[in-house]
Amino acid sequence: MNRFYIEKLVVSGGGHKTTVIDFKPGLNFILGPSNTGKSLIMDCIDYVFGFTPKKTQPSKIVDNNYGYERIALHLATDKGTVILERKIGDSKITVSGTDPSVEHGSYSVSTTAKKNINSVYLHLLGIDEPHSIRSAEKDSKTQALTWRSMLHLFFIRQGDVARESSSLLAPRSVGSTSSAAALLFLLTGQDANDLEANEDPKISEAKKKALIAYIQEKVNDLGARREKLEETLSAANITDPHASIEQVRKEIADLQAQLDSATKESQEIMSQIYEWNGKLSESRTVGHNFAVLRQQYQSDIRRIGFIVEGAENALPIRRKVKCPICGEETERVRDTTFISASAAELEKIKRHLSELSDAQRSVERQQEVITTTIHTLEEKKESIDKLISEQLQPQLSAFEERLEGQLKLIRLSNELEIVRQDEIQYKSDLFDRETEEIPESTKHSIFEDYTYDIIRGFEEKLREILTASKVGGAATVRLNMENFDMEIDGKKKSVISGGGHCGILNTITTLAISAYLIELERPAPGFYAVDSSLTQLSEAEYKEQSDTIKQNFIEYLIAHAHERQVIIVEQTKRMPFVPSENDEAGVHVVQFTRNKGEGRYGFLNEVYNVEDQ
Repeated sequence: MNRFYIEKLVVSGGGHKTTVIDFKPGLNFILGPSNTGKSLIMDCIDYVFGFTPKKTQPSKIVDNNYGYERIALHLATDKGTVILERKIGDSKITVSGTDPSVEHGSYSVSTTAKKNINSVYLHLLGIDEPHSIRSAEKDSKTQALTWRSMLHLFFIRQGDVARESSSLLAPRSVGSTSSAAALLFLLTGQDANDLEANEDPKISEAKKKALIAYIQEKVNDLGARREKLEETLSAANITDPHASIEQVRKEIADLQAQLDSATKESQEIMSQIYEWNGKLSESRTVGHNFAVLRQQYQSDIRRIGFIVEGAENALPIRRKVKCPICGEETERVRDTTFISASAAELEKIKRHLSELSDAQRSVERQQEVITTTIHTLEEKKESIDKLISEQLQPQLSAFEERLEGQLKLIRLSNELEIVRQDEIQYKSDLFDRETEEIPESTKHSIFEDYTYDIIRGFEEKLREILTASKVGGAATVRLNMENFDMEIDGKKKSVISGGGHCGILNTITTLAISAYLIELERPAPGFYAVDSSLTQLSEAEYKEQSDTIKQNFIEYLIAHAHERQVIIVEQTKRMPFVPSENDEAGVHVVQFTRNKGEGRYGFLNEVYNVEDQ
């Protein structure tokens, strides 16, 4: 988280020797008698912080500058230095330095200017986006989050330190909303965009009428739908749709079982038909082979019969033939012995043909049986398929349609119940909207957005510092949300404290909130400055010094000097003791003497009180 602290204050010009006040990161004391310029230091710092003098809020350095012309404030950041210089009486601040994240140039102190110094200080806190915060409870008024809207938490001038009002709220503020809203942003990051906007009563009235019209339309639509559903269910004349559904489902199950059985039987018959068709095919193949064989037998019978018949009709013939070897002639007689063999073969084939005829007749009879069986099976399958297609399936479809009708009625019955409930609810909403009153004006208190989780850590830090400072009743301290200020023993600060006591309590309150922001790693500068927190505080004379609030408060600051930069501006005589310069302990002391012959007289060089000149 970005932090910065004050490194140096320089006042120069007008022919004067330049005045310089060096600050260190730890605990800084600016001490001295009255009229030595201690509060002027705070005034100069505030001037560079962007303070704009008014008639009711003048600036000491502007009204009485003793001839000096310029004020420069050197800030130390994590990335370098930032130097801000403002000419006394001017509204511009020149920015330079070694921090590369800060744009150099001239900036206006006016927050409405396009290039204003507010953006530089917010950037140093790590806030680079513009944010809006509430500025009033009524009408959702907002204002831009600015550096000066939160400065009172870290920088307390002398005139504000002892006020009885809450130190968490800006002094002389027109209203408390903007101050509390700025602190809420620092604690949580919540700006006006995160809050509900208060609405103009006219807009609220218009919205109310539109909402009533919408609800009335919904009531009408629901009423029409309810009437239609009631008519549909009444026409169905079913007293118990759930029981009817169970009956239909039972009938569907029985019918489905019949359909499955018939389908299975049809498949089995089909398998048988395939099997018998196979047998028929085989039988026909055998019959074909027998027919071919029969034709062969008949052909053989004709051929052998022709041979035998021809041989029997021919006479024996003698003829002479010449021997191819010896050349002698010889006589050849024709042989007729084959006729008997052919006749015997012919008789054999005729017997085979007769047997083949018997076999063919047997095959034909077998084919007739197979064909009859197949025809019977096909008729049976056709009958079953017809049962399935013309009876079972149509019945199943009818039952399914009946079931869907019953289910639809149940859905309509359920819808009717929902419609009735919605109609009642919308009528109730319509009644509420018609009878509600629109307030003349709406308000939103920023304190409603605070929760105990947000302030609990702050109260613990406040209790820690009060206890260490030995403030009575520290254990009972809490933040009272009515006046946004501390409460001790159940009593508000303004009731139990005078001006001096308020000064130290206000200091501790702002010191605690700024420390708490740093612990939370929320936006907050790395410095805290307060003027004259102890000046008006008078404690009982009987108290030992070690028991006084002043003593213990200063000791607490010294013990925590290394945590951040703290600047205490105080009269020397109001201090319980004057701390010593101690770099190791983080304590730095600037002391004015108001004695021209001893030490540093005061803040501005060459400026003395009349009585001391």
